[in-house]
Amino acid sequence: MSNSAMSEPTADQRDELFSALSSVGGRAVVRIVSERSPNRIEKSDIAFRLAAVIADIRLADVSDVDHKRALASLHHRLLPQLTDVGLLEETNDGSIEVTDHWAFDGRGFEDLLPISDEDDPDVRDTIFEALADKRRRTILSVLSNQYHPVATETLARDVAAREADSTEREISERRVEDVFTSLVHVHLPLLNEATLISYDSVDDRVSYEGHPAVRAEWLRSAYRSTGSDSGVATSDTDLANIRTLEDRKSIITTGQSLCEVAEDELFLLFAKSELLEEGCYRRIEDAVDRGVDVYLGSRDPRIRDLVRERIPEVVLWEPQFDLLTLAPEGESVVRLVFADREAVMIGTLQRSAQDDRTAEAAILGDGPHNGLVVMMRQMLASRLERIDAQSDDYRLQFPL
Repeated sequence: MSNSAMSEPTADQRDELFSALSSVGGRAVVRIVSERSPNRIEKSDIAFRLAAVIADIRLADVSDVDHKRALASLHHRLLPQLTDVGLLEETNDGSIEVTDHWAFDGRGFEDLLPISDEDDPDVRDTIFEALADKRRRTILSVLSNQYHPVATETLARDVAAREADSTEREISERRVEDVFTSLVHVHLPLLNEATLISYDSVDDRVSYEGHPAVRAEWLRSAYRSTGSDSGVATSDTDLANIRTLEDRKSIITTGQSLCEVAEDELFLLFAKSELLEEGCYRRIEDAVDRGVDVYLGSRDPRIRDLVRERIPEVVLWEPQFDLLTLAPEGESVVRLVFADREAVMIGTLQRSAQDDRTAEAAILGDGPHNGLVVMMRQMLASRLERIDAQSDDYRLQFPL
């Protein structure tokens, strides 16, 4: 096994990785080989399994024609690309094995490369294609920390400053104009098509949408953040904004993003086990690995049992009655993510009067002076101290 692991991959190496993963065939091959690790696997065996994935059939139903076609694709296109980027390597006997590439260091990397039941292979192709460009990753990195839409020109200034590893004041207007043009005509439409952002060309506003498959560490570009001088620096006006999320995908992605950016503390509430997807568990695991103190409350014993078994470092507790019930609107809180006491997302479930269906919506506040954040900080501060002091008692009352 070659030593290709790197502590900080370059932008070009990230480009190559995501380009190699921008086809369902490439992702399937990596997953097939990684599942055999640390053992090697013959090319013919890979081809059989690849043919089954592409045709969505059982291994026993793979024909000789299917196998030969997959073997040719493997030999001429997929393996050369995957070995060139360092994900796989060919041994002296012609077998294939995974390397110690930096991508495999990320928790759950293989889970992002399913060999069956992909949510939508074409969508995931588009997502990885969008990530295979350092400027687009910089755009996503900037937007992922903004929980409200920003002006395209403001985004262009921030991207230009990050790419130059400089401050906004040192960036010429000509440079900003060049970046702005590339954003409007190339990058923002592509990212919008990949559903990673929401781009309103009429109002000239951009916001982050994300995707559960996209990990925060993938967006950490070779450019250093320019800090508070950034063009998207948080202002008092920004901090007063409260953003509304009205679809499940945005709610899940935003909650996972908050888990990813937490540095010291995460306070979480989940009313139902179906609200916690696998990506949510992975983000919580990553936070614990970073040394973040995580508190998770739920009345659902399935959640508590699974978290206790899977992430024993998390402080668990059981609320003794409904939390944050909003009686006037008939809503109750089903999801809460509070990161570093500086950003909070609150999800509620409401039953429609027309068809009796329920749908989740959420509100999001960002910044230490944001009204929603200040309110939650005041409400939860004393309770967090009690939970921390009684971390061995998993049945704590939380009298809100």
